[in-house]
Amino acid sequence: MKLSNYYSKTVLLFVFWGSVQTVHANIYTSDFETIGGSLASSAGATEFAIGPASFTGGISGEAGVFELYHSGRQAWMVRGGDAGVIAFEPGQYEVEFFAKANSLSTGTTEIRAYGLDEDVLATAILNAGDPFNRFSVSGFLGRIELINNDTNNTRFNALDDITITAVPLPGVFWLFWFLSFGLFALRNRDEQNNRKEVQN
Repeated sequence: MKLSNYYSKTVLLFVFWGSVQTVHANIYTSDFETIGGSLASSAGATEFAIGPASFTGGISGEAGVFELYHSGRQAWMVRGGDAGVIAFEPGQYEVEFFAKANSLSTGTTEIRAYGLDEDVLATAILNAGDPFNRFSVSGFLGRIELINNDTNNTRFNALDDITITAVPLPGVFWLFWFLSFGLFALRNRDEQNNRKEVQN
């Protein structure tokens, strides 16, 4: 009984602590100006990370196609027929960026955002000649795909000016696991005591 009372007081203390914690979000931004360089000089960056997000399948740098830059002179680009992937570390995120298909593209550009369970959280279709599209998604993200359906592998699409906000879970969330473990332990202890009483 003393242990149960002690546990109850500890739980109340943690509930109070969790309820008053201030949650701070970590924000990561990039305009890709410092990631990679001129593609003509083979200075583009093909694999890199921005905070908790890893970029593969595309290339960051300058291709000399100014319509593909939302700002500055560089962007993250994907060749025709390829798919670029932004993979996230486990967590909850809010992501925003601007994307555009090449005006000469013979196919669409697709954006797909997937959750941790492969559920589709958001999609977008970009056509040749469309202006920059602002794309945003939030939730427990697994990855975002930028798919270039152009049949010409020399034509890029682009993603630029990305903001990734990593939203930490409130302290109260973790209390669920603390409470579950504690109640499970207490139940096992009570069952063991009951068995001992029956044996005696």
